[in-house]
Amino acid sequence: MKPKILFFLLFLIQMLTAYPAVALQGTISGQVIDADTRESLPGANIQIIGTLRGASADAEGRFTIDRIPPGVYSVRISMIGFRSQTKEKISVQPDRTVELTVALKQTPIEFDPIVVLAGKMQQRLDQAPVSLSVVTSAEIQRRNPMDLQEALEAAPGVHFIGSQINIRGSTGFTFGAGNKVLLLMDGVPVYASDTGEFNWDMLPPLDVEQIEVLKGAGSTLWGSSALGGVVNIITKDPSSTGKLMFSTSIGRYDEPAFGEWQWTDPDRLHYTRADISYSRRFKSLGLRLSAGRFVTTGYTELGDAQKTNLTGKVDYRFSGGIKLTTHVAYSHIDRGFFVQWLGQNDPYQVDPKNLDNNAKTHQISAYSKLAIPISARFAVNLRASFVRTLMGNQFGQGAGFNPAIGQGFEVQTDWIPVTGHTLTAGVQVQLDAGSTKYFGDHKGYFIGPYLQDEWKLGEQVRLTAGVRYDRYQLINGQKEDLFSPRLGVNWQPWSTTTFRASVGSGFRAATIVERFLELSVMNFKVIANPELKSESSWAYDLGFRQYITPNWNIDISLFDNEYWEMVEAHLDLIRGQIQFRNIPRATIRGLEATSNMSTEINWVGRNWVPALQLSLTAMQHEDRQWQEPLPYRPPVLGSVKASVKTGALQVEIDYRYASKIEAVKVYPINDRVAMKFLDGRISYYWRDYSVQLGVYNILQYNYAPMESNLMPMRHFTLGLKGEL
Repeated sequence: MKPKILFFLLFLIQMLTAYPAVALQGTISGQVIDADTRESLPGANIQIIGTLRGASADAEGRFTIDRIPPGVYSVRISMIGFRSQTKEKISVQPDRTVELTVALKQTPIEFDPIVVLAGKMQQRLDQAPVSLSVVTSAEIQRRNPMDLQEALEAAPGVHFIGSQINIRGSTGFTFGAGNKVLLLMDGVPVYASDTGEFNWDMLPPLDVEQIEVLKGAGSTLWGSSALGGVVNIITKDPSSTGKLMFSTSIGRYDEPAFGEWQWTDPDRLHYTRADISYSRRFKSLGLRLSAGRFVTTGYTELGDAQKTNLTGKVDYRFSGGIKLTTHVAYSHIDRGFFVQWLGQNDPYQVDPKNLDNNAKTHQISAYSKLAIPISARFAVNLRASFVRTLMGNQFGQGAGFNPAIGQGFEVQTDWIPVTGHTLTAGVQVQLDAGSTKYFGDHKGYFIGPYLQDEWKLGEQVRLTAGVRYDRYQLINGQKEDLFSPRLGVNWQPWSTTTFRASVGSGFRAATIVERFLELSVMNFKVIANPELKSESSWAYDLGFRQYITPNWNIDISLFDNEYWEMVEAHLDLIRGQIQFRNIPRATIRGLEATSNMSTEINWVGRNWVPALQLSLTAMQHEDRQWQEPLPYRPPVLGSVKASVKTGALQVEIDYRYASKIEAVKVYPINDRVAMKFLDGRISYYWRDYSVQLGVYNILQYNYAPMESNLMPMRHFTLGLKGEL
């Protein structure tokens, strides 16, 4: 950008920021505390509804929001692990300060957390027009996951085949390429630019504030790859005071279910994970640094891995509420590469000629965001991002990969032109490049302007309408123009009842690997398909949420996802060839139901807090061209998460179910079974420390979600977490 233009923009921002006379505006300040202990709650989120103004509580739980135009407002206060509260009819007078004291009640289940996926700005989950699920940091820590994939696997409607995520059956499984879900970190795309794959090891779980899962097409605001859903990982901000957090776990695999499957000494099969994070705010400067290390022998041959994380987050708050945030994450992975078992009688071993298979990955992702609150009704957000992924050797030969580079830039404005309307407009630019000896040197880019209006009709109805246009251009190759409209409504006739309905479009441009890869893997040859078209979808969703009591709700949604030119891997067993091709028409339809409940019971002189979370997703999916089921998609998913806490002790049980997969690609006549996993954990809390003993796959259930790949046998974990 030319210096004169940059100077003019900075001058204009300064003038707009300083324009409203401070004397004509008011201030809201106060303190957020725990309703039971009366202790302060640092980090609580405060939002003035109907404006773009908000704040976070400091180390003493105090907050101040200034430059508020005179008027009567509602103020929402929320914090993970506590029930949100809204203060109504807060009158702000010119040059006056309104003092608030807010006491939040702890809750074992986060019922209506703040989310950003629905509209690229903060709003309550129960006010979104689309179906969303949220995995909070408290739930992540209770599950004690080894990576982000384990943190997500119990979310409603979510199922993993290998490392590929399915939201309501969207992706299926394509080995090493082509997720139909968009992965974001703090709203920034972080997929590998050549393969489109996700690195679930890019962050230590200790760094995650919450994970939001949007179900259905999300391209109107988020662009390419948001075909079947969006996952947004929200990282923790720097804490108000110095805080050193640590988490360490050791684990051991049990013996196989059958003696003849034992391939090595079971005592040598183990894993360890250690994470440490330091966070502190120095007046206007906030800093968070984290490091993590995961080492495992695996439970199979070539299951060994060494993984390292390094992350840093820095923010600086300028005068006028301007905030600059920069986040950098580095991940290094060195692991064996298990493709398929030696045989059904040797499921944990591989063909001896494949023992050299390995994979190395170096990935660095970085973004910078500049948030500029021009006024209480207008804000500008700028974002620049960078993802570099380098793969190493695999399949026992030199991979010949050069770094894959993804670069992005986005400008977003939020404007409340009149009361009741919130306009979000912006433009996103993304450039992806990758080159190897297996698919050549290729670059592609897309540019996508978008516009959305959320119209609040009184206190009960919210209408959302938006549209996005994307131009995708493969340099020296094909180009495509795509429109992604969306319409949604959220209706709350009563405070305990919410109806929602939405229809929206999504698309995904085929990745460089899907179009151009040519490679021999095992006994198969991958064939390039340069004419592969972008896939698109329309998602229809009708939902209902009802609070039976303040601590018990149910949520039911009907969904219909219609796909055109769906990209799937076509396997020719006779010729031994694999090629990515378009399926002209496909559908995935179904019903999803969830229920969350908790209560408090006084029994034998002790206070007990039981909690129960249930979810069920039933789907009917079909390749409309051949009238057959889509591969690698179980028709039914279900989960039960039960816990009870008394004093410092907490006991949890998780049960995950997936019905038998109806169609696969490699061995279609082999028997398949349903997934039935039962996990249990016992945790003890003392001050700022906790000790946890976990047993996973308690029933020693043998399950292969993809051919010739068994999931882990029973294993045990001992974890220790704390804050200093």
